[in-house]
Amino acid sequence: MSGFTIRAATAADAQTIAALNFACWRETYESLLPADVFAALTLEERLDHWRGVFQTGGGCVALTEDADGAAAGFTHWRAHELVLGGRLGRGGEICAIYLRRVAQGRGLGRNLMWLMAQEMRESGLHWASLTVLRDNGAARSFYEAMGARRFGRELSWRGVPQVAYGWRDVGGLARAATV
Repeated sequence: MSGFTIRAATAADAQTIAALNFACWRETYESLLPADVFAALTLEERLDHWRGVFQTGGGCVALTEDADGAAAGFTHWRAHELVLGGRLGRGGEICAIYLRRVAQGRGLGRNLMWLMAQEMRESGLHWASLTVLRDNGAARSFYEAMGARRFGRELSWRGVPQVAYGWRDVGGLARAATV
C-alpha cells in the first residue's frame, strides 16, 4: 500500500468521489453491462447520489489518495438490519469499494476492507454484507478471499444479475483482511 493514504471523506469530497465512482464504473463495467445500461451511467447521477449520501449522513465514506494527492479509491458502508429479517442483529452493508485499476494489486483493497470491518466493529455491528454483479469474477474472487460466503437469491441492479455475499462476523473479515 506504499504511497497511499486513507482518510475520512467529507461533503467537500462529493465531486471527487462521484468522478472516481464514474471512472471506476467505466473501467470495470463496460464488459459486464449491456450497452444500453452502460451508456445510461452518468457523472451527474453519481454526483447527485454522493451529495445525497453526505447530506443525509448515510454511512461512513473513506477516500484513498496516491502520493500526489490524486483520488485512487473509496469505500462506503452503512449500518442496517435487513439480513434474515434482522435475526442476526445489527450489521453493516458495504455499499461500495472501488479502486482505479492503477491502484489495484497493491494491498489497498485489503486495507480498505480491514478499515471498514474495524469501523463496523467499533460501531457495535456484528456482520457485514454486500452485493456484486454476478459476472464480476475478479470482485467475487476478492470477496471470497476475504472470507465472504454467498447467500440468498440472485438479485438485480438495473436489470443485471447480482449476488449477495456476507460475513457472519466482522471480526473474521478484519482478520481475513489483515495483510
